[in-house]
Amino acid sequence: MRNSLFLCIGVLCILGSVTAFAQPTAGGDPAFATSTDVKLATIRSLIEAKDYTTAEQLALEVTSDRPENVDGWMMLGYTRTLNDKFAASNTAYDQALEVGAEAPRVYTLKAYNCRRLGDSEATRACYRAILEADEGNVETLMQFGSFEIVSENYDSAVQCFSEVLAVEPDNLEAVTSLARVAEKRGNVAQMKFWIEKGLSYHPDDPSLLKKISIVYLNEQNYSLSIHYLEKLLDADPANISAYRNLGVAHYQQGDKKKAKTAFERVREDGTKMDGLYGPLADCYRSIGQPSRSLEVIREGLGAAQQAAWLYSIWGKILEDRHEYDLAIEKFNKAVALRDEPWSGYARKQIARQTQLKKREAMMAAQGGME
Repeated sequence: MRNSLFLCIGVLCILGSVTAFAQPTAGGDPAFATSTDVKLATIRSLIEAKDYTTAEQLALEVTSDRPENVDGWMMLGYTRTLNDKFAASNTAYDQALEVGAEAPRVYTLKAYNCRRLGDSEATRACYRAILEADEGNVETLMQFGSFEIVSENYDSAVQCFSEVLAVEPDNLEAVTSLARVAEKRGNVAQMKFWIEKGLSYHPDDPSLLKKISIVYLNEQNYSLSIHYLEKLLDADPANISAYRNLGVAHYQQGDKKKAKTAFERVREDGTKMDGLYGPLADCYRSIGQPSRSLEVIREGLGAAQQAAWLYSIWGKILEDRHEYDLAIEKFNKAVALRDEPWSGYARKQIARQTQLKKREAMMAAQGGME
């Protein structure tokens, strides 16, 4: 994606400067295009037709015939890039500089080639050359910072994005990038700082709201996670992952009714229920809807997910009905799966069902004696 962006920049920089036909003179007589003008226009057409080999050959002719022509060298550099000749492309761009091409434009295109060549130091040199000629160029600073993130040169990346914010304090991409750097460094506090700073300028931005809600969910700060998830759903009502996380937060807080509502929104959407069958079945059982719980249990078992958990919930439903033998059967299935912690939970429940069964038989016997 980023490579395509650089190529688009190249197209705009180079092809935009080519004029196929000269304009009429002030006296009204036409000033016909030179052979060089025609060749440059033809190169553009060849590039649009994706005939990069012929385009490069024609660009080489232009530079041979007119070595002082900036557009010719720029076209040669660009066509060589299209033909994956990145080092040769940079040679052509250097010649363009020699004959008067604009340095920022040339170094932007050279930076792309250097990245493709895997030459990090040369890439940095290109970005620095652009910024020397055009200090505070936001687009270049963003590209440079993004490159440094990929290179794991985080101090330099932070410097780039900080310079962007000095020019554009509310630049969302820069703030998001700084949060990303903090996350890669494992600095959660710094990540939260940048996300919250971004929200101060863009309070309804879905990407920031999603990020901060997940941070608080992972920190088990469920109240704050719910706060931001609700804001996210206000901004993006169709965000199914937000419903999933909202259900998890409510479930962890013990609010099974709200958790059930959120989980069902995911289920109704047809999205994969990965990891949700167990908690949803548990929610239905907890709020007194065992038949709905069993529906979810069977669906989850059919999807081969969370079987030990689901068999354990099934066992509890049967316990609620005093069907202890059947409950033991379900708990035994959970134990056999050896899926902790639910298999361990099921082992304890088997002993419990046995005791409940004995107590019920004892009470029945005592009632009969009376």
